[in-house]
Amino acid sequence: MIFTPEHANLGDHAIAYAESILLKKAGINYYEITGKKLYELEQYGYLSILNHATILINGGGNLGILWPLIEKMNRAIIIQNPDSKIYVFPNSIFYGNDDYGRKEFETSKKIYNSHRNLHLCARERISYDIMKDAYKSVELVPDMVFTLNESHDTLERNGCLWCMRNDVERTLSDEKEEKLKQQLVDIYGDDIKDSNTVLSYDVSVEKREEELKRKFNEFKLAQLIVTDRLHGMIFAVITGTNCIVINSKSPKMKGCYDWIKDLDYIAFIDDVENIDKIIDNFPDYPHEYDNKEFVKAIDKMISQIVV
Repeated sequence: MIFTPEHANLGDHAIAYAESILLKKAGINYYEITGKKLYELEQYGYLSILNHATILINGGGNLGILWPLIEKMNRAIIIQNPDSKIYVFPNSIFYGNDDYGRKEFETSKKIYNSHRNLHLCARERISYDIMKDAYKSVELVPDMVFTLNESHDTLERNGCLWCMRNDVERTLSDEKEEKLKQQLVDIYGDDIKDSNTVLSYDVSVEKREEELKRKFNEFKLAQLIVTDRLHGMIFAVITGTNCIVINSKSPKMKGCYDWIKDLDYIAFIDDVENIDKIIDNFPDYPHEYDNKEFVKAIDKMISQIVV
């Protein structure tokens, strides 16, 4: 299992954590090579040491030009391990519609389709449609984190967690963000805390579960999550926490929301008006999250690995 995180993004760590649980459940023994270690292998010309092994590439939002170094590494792994069975776990894809993006996509298509035993999983319909048109073996499979279930605790909940981006993928203008915050202040007063699924420090493989459990508990102690982060939404889902999801610039948010759109404690919005009415319409706690269908879908994908 390769390209797993040692960085600060808990969404990526949650994906790797869910993968590890499901692989162990399936009785698949594996060796984990983090992204950091993978770049060391590349530096010394040892990527081909994986040839003939089954290679499982960590899920996420890593296909395309948003993270060009990761795309470059994916290509290198595919080229240098022609005799491996390679699985790309549920991912989102983005190349854009300009000349640079189209050129990069054509390069990737040529390399990916040159491999005899490459299997890709898309984690939402938009990515699936793009990948299905481009590649030979593609499945639609939910984000791995949906298979986790942290909703069993009945802790006392208080206040609101503000889990919003402040980077280039930020959704709201300053004006709309201030309007949203004021509505929350009217409801929760000063019981609004900043949260983030990206920490201020890196997380090792050894500390992965500990840091995830700490974040899950933070979510489980809140009455409401407000987020425009994909795994902010998914952490709310699996902890059974009321959540207002602000639509993101990236289609991955809406695409992944479609998997859980029937959950009555998750509200997906484009407009920040009338937040109080949305909150009033949430059902009473507790919310029991049912992950069975997600586990079944991922188990089916993993069963193909050992064939």
